[in-house]
Amino acid sequence: MQVSKELLKGCISEERAAQNQLYKKVFSFLMNICIRYKNDYDTAGASLNAIFLKILQNLDGFRQEDSFFPWIKRIAVNHLIDEHRKEKRHAQNLTYYDQISYSKSPQTIHDRDAEMDSEYLVNMIRELPAVTAKVFNLYAIDGYKHREIAEMLEISENTSKWHVREARIKLKEKLEVFNETA
Repeated sequence: MQVSKELLKGCISEERAAQNQLYKKVFSFLMNICIRYKNDYDTAGASLNAIFLKILQNLDGFRQEDSFFPWIKRIAVNHLIDEHRKEKRHAQNLTYYDQISYSKSPQTIHDRDAEMDSEYLVNMIRELPAVTAKVFNLYAIDGYKHREIAEMLEISENTSKWHVREARIKLKEKLEVFNETA
């Protein structure tokens, strides 16, 4: 999907119709990113709107020779990481282990005979503890290195590696349960 230079110029000129058209073009792309980092659609939608506002505010700095979607993806991930840092500062006594669930069965909205699809996988990732899910998304889906993740989330590289390992173990268990019941 391409975004025309004329549309971007209209957005820079603060034309509401152009901004609305751009919002419609990038909505599903940005929502998929937000949903991976947030626990529900409401908070994901609020993050998406804040991200879109940042995109509009920084659009005049976008270089036309660059690809637009990787540029907005970078803005989205950086914003979501900033939100995580703010949440982390406000949660004074929260530890990484507070949200670990020891349940052996996955809680999904799918029936036993459902096919494995991307929505099911996203739900499985969402069931992980919050920090583990964020680290897994950054590493496995967005392609960041452990060093970069450690800097973004203000954790050590080994902690980042531990979260990825834990995510893989828990996701493997959930997939085994899914395969046994299917």
